[in-house]
Amino acid sequence: MGLFRRRTARAVDPRPAIADFWSWWAANRGDVVKAVEEDRSDDALRMLQPLVAALDERLSWQIGGSGSKRFALVLSSAGEPELRGVAERWMMAAPDDPEVEFLSTRKRDPSVFGSTLKVDDYDFDMSELEVGARVDTSSGKVDVVVHHPLFTLVDHDHRLHVGFVGLDAALGETDVERWIGSVDVAVDRPIDAIPMASLSDVVDQLSSAGSGEWAAMEGRGPRGPVFAIIRRSVGRHSHPLADTHVAVVLGYDAAGNGMPADPTISTDIEELEGQIVDAWGGEGPRIVHVGHVTGGGQVVAHFYVDGLEIDAEAIRPVLGGWSRGKTSIATSHDPRWEHVAAFMR
Repeated sequence: MGLFRRRTARAVDPRPAIADFWSWWAANRGDVVKAVEEDRSDDALRMLQPLVAALDERLSWQIGGSGSKRFALVLSSAGEPELRGVAERWMMAAPDDPEVEFLSTRKRDPSVFGSTLKVDDYDFDMSELEVGARVDTSSGKVDVVVHHPLFTLVDHDHRLHVGFVGLDAALGETDVERWIGSVDVAVDRPIDAIPMASLSDVVDQLSSAGSGEWAAMEGRGPRGPVFAIIRRSVGRHSHPLADTHVAVVLGYDAAGNGMPADPTISTDIEELEGQIVDAWGGEGPRIVHVGHVTGGGQVVAHFYVDGLEIDAEAIRPVLGGWSRGKTSIATSHDPRWEHVAAFMR
């Protein structure tokens, strides 16, 4: 059980700073909108900068176009799992503004590939951005190698920056998190390179093919064989508020190899998992059941919840109904979903 007892530190609760942001917005909204209307976006950015920094200085943010309103204010985690919930809470607390759209992720924007991006004093023609793409059927993701002719002039970090700007433009930030596996950059053009703008076609084909929401896996652990049922379609992209891992451990009578002696146990496991989710208020943005792993005389059921809003201990009365063995709960702040990462690949 040592694997689940370590607790990691939670960042400062962002909710007071979020409340301050929207209180300021209510009083100063008109000045920001007027600055944008008069093409003074830099002034608008200067007004907003202290408020965004108070949320977290690592957040990426911008004022840009909107498909439904006058303009959009985007506050993004820029791929940092620790910030994903901050951006989402900020957006969820936003008022219904008739002229401004509030977004917690960058949306797909093909117009970027008709523009240039200045990086380290070089102007990158984004239409020249290419990618080698390989579908990993085992993980259901696309591994990519990004290339641009100017990569020879900048260092690795700048290449990655250009690459991720292109990926976000091609797919949107949420789909990058959902469908892109490994990301590399290359000075040499990949043999199978396609325009970055066309990467969405590859991802659309993969998503439409579908590999099923749940996956079954078998393997061996230090105590014998293990069997896992994992929901590989979920993650921080689908549940950005779910930053806390809850491991529910259920004991059972084991056969000689550590697997359940009674094969009908699977029905009891599924019923209890449903009751656990119901005890927290039902599955939704703040609660997700990821799956369970069976072996070595115990079942470990994995859940992720919103650690600021959901009380993990609320399920203890439900566990009293498990009659097959001892039960326990272990929680840890895990914004990167590291506890289940090995199963999600």
